[in-house]
Amino acid sequence: MNTDVELEIWREQWQRDTAVPVNLRRSVERQSRLMKIGLLADTLVTIVMGGGATALAFLSSEPGVGLVAIATWLFLTAAWVFVLTVNRGLWAPSALDTATFVELSVRRCQSALTTIWFAGALFLCEVAFGLGWGYKHSVQGQERLGNWLWFSSLRIDIVWMCTVAFFGAMAWYRGKKRAELTSLLKLREEMAAQSAT
Repeated sequence: MNTDVELEIWREQWQRDTAVPVNLRRSVERQSRLMKIGLLADTLVTIVMGGGATALAFLSSEPGVGLVAIATWLFLTAAWVFVLTVNRGLWAPSALDTATFVELSVRRCQSALTTIWFAGALFLCEVAFGLGWGYKHSVQGQERLGNWLWFSSLRIDIVWMCTVAFFGAMAWYRGKKRAELTSLLKLREEMAAQSAT
């Protein structure tokens, strides 16, 4: 459903009665489910990536693989600390009224916008580390870094394509969340003005 239409329906329902509009309740419940699914996905990524990098470090005789495992765990730790911090207090509404549900939705949008910046920065750090490690261990000075980074292999091409896709998706999601936040803030202001009169 279109966010503007959905928010208009919530506005009309909120003005008619004091109960939490059904669509608003469903939206918050859907967001809560998605947050839980995200937490499970993060756990799976931690097990696969962290465990895989650690196993590779123990099984490989190649120099520098231990550094990859350490970096992997540092990136995972940073992601976990950020996720748990930014989602604190956002798991469920503290009361069952429209104002609380709207406020929770506003805070979740703000959290999502903050997460976008963190995800972009973390992604850049991971790509920089991966490319730096790959350059050091595959080329070892035989090719200039600029030439190596500029479409020198299928693996490098995939890194650049994934980077473009990642930041394109982030820009789209940021626009969507900003529009949703603007609408929610307007609804919150209207509710506050209505309550004041």
